Amino acid sequence: MRLKVTILSFAFLSVALCASAQGLPPLGQSPDQKPAPATATAPPPSKLTVEAANADLKTARAANQEKRYADAEALMLRDTAARADMPYLWIELGQAQLGEKKYDDAESSFKAALGNGGAQVKATASTKGFYAADGKGTHSGVTISDAETTTTSKLPPEVKGISYSSLGQLYILSNKVPEAKAAFDEAAKDFPAQAPLYYRNEAIFFLQAGNAVEQVEAANKAIAVDPTRAALYFYKGQGLAAQATVDPKTQKLVLPAGCAEALQKYLDLDPSGQYSTDAKGMLAAAGVAVKAAKK
Repeated sequence: MRLKVTILSFAFLSVALCASAQGLPPLGQSPDQKPAPATATAPPPSKLTVEAANADLKTARAANQEKRYADAEALMLRDTAARADMPYLWIELGQAQLGEKKYDDAESSFKAALGNGGAQVKATASTKGFYAADGKGTHSGVTISDAETTTTSKLPPEVKGISYSSLGQLYILSNKVPEAKAAFDEAAKDFPAQAPLYYRNEAIFFLQAGNAVEQVEAANKAIAVDPTRAALYFYKGQGLAAQATVDPKTQKLVLPAGCAEALQKYLDLDPSGQYSTDAKGMLAAAGVAVKAAKK
């Protein structure tokens, strides 16, 4: 008999940003209402400036955070039509389409970010977002610095990492496991500074999809590149515990190999952490004594 282990849901890859929209309804306005007209000073789409593109990017991010995906999509469709050489516009468009479950469209958008010739972009947020924000969005602080066209091979690593990891999420949602794993591996290879984040998110996406086997594999990859991060051991242990069985004679939980060790390692690194109660509960259900945290 298989044991189902439930844990708290996760929120990630999103940062709330506020900006006024160009041609979008104000926050809280019904989507049935007509959008506000563009201001007289707004440049026409064919002459979209870097400044206007950045303003629209912030607006689209805010709309995505508010789950107004159609608004974000409409704005980014307009801007990408005007400036196809700005990858972050394509990425935000893909995020909106992902929210709308338009998986084919989102895939095309993320691939456009990778293959449109590449705009020179600059990350203004720390590349150590994994540590600063526990895996929250890695592209929320980046801006478009100019529109110089480069070859695809010269795309900034941030663009490649974000685009491939977004494709990985999309493929998990589409139940394309091999493609998902390959996309996350490519993201980690292209942007090693964020490899722990990408693999952590891969584990969580597989958890949400109910694929415990791949959850464990992703957690192992994350641990391999960052063995100091406590939560990674919990994701591994939880994924293994989800594959546990119950001895029909003793009615005791039988944990897979490595499960108890992973949960204990989590408790060693973070004894009173967010998942400490869950970890202790899993160990107790299997009759495994919790060891005192090492000092």
